[in-house]
Amino acid sequence: MSVQDFLPQGQVWLVWLVQALLAAGLIALLSGLIVRVVSGIPVVGPVLAAAVRMLFSNYEKWLSERVPKLAEQAVLATEERWRKVGPQYDPSARAEAKLREAMEALQQMAPGLPRDIAQRQIEAALARIRAMGMEQKAGGGK
Repeated sequence: MSVQDFLPQGQVWLVWLVQALLAAGLIALLSGLIVRVVSGIPVVGPVLAAAVRMLFSNYEKWLSERVPKLAEQAVLATEERWRKVGPQYDPSARAEAKLREAMEALQQMAPGLPRDIAQRQIEAALARIRAMGMEQKAGGGK
């Protein structure tokens, strides 16, 4: 075991960065700008601003809480289906097919989720699941 075993691979850093930006409130900043612009409209501005604020807060909550859980479910379901198939396929083709299948499953569970966000969420879920597996393996040897 080396320190490298505990550090994520190249693309995982990008996924973690996107999730950190979501957690830090990038969407909240964007919604704040839109609310400021909309609130300047006479008469209906304050009502529209409240609606936009509520819409963005629900979207941010959905992205940060619900979508990662759905992504983990999609990854686990795909892994289970492919476990039954067996190792008869080329590993790179198998990995690509599993990623595609997991992304399709996530987009079915979360309609309207853009493909790039779905891919990042699947990759992040896969990294979390692998990390949990590494923790379990490290803890099981004691």
